[in-house]
Amino acid sequence: MKNPNPNLEYRKNSKGRMVIVEKYDPNTMVSFTLTSDMKPTDSQLEMIHEASKKPVVYEDDCPELTPQMVEAFKKAASQRNMRLKKQGRKFLNQ
Repeated sequence: MKNPNPNLEYRKNSKGRMVIVEKYDPNTMVSFTLTSDMKPTDSQLEMIHEASKKPVVYEDDCPELTPQMVEAFKKAASQRNMRLKKQGRKFLNQ
């Protein structure tokens, strides 16, 4: 099957299923900032609602987090936030 989109490629995941993945290109990475006054569109809300109905699928390269891993992420985020606060910069979870 010829791939109609050059930015996507087909691969087999760890369970042998074919998946479509986006090719990584650091030159096309887009960064944006969300602020508390920004509101999602109706289309975005519908996408979120539909996604919430789907089950979470874990893979070998993205396993479910253990309680210890969750605690490690919390600690790392807390340390990052303290460092940013000392620098006078804002951080995400406030």
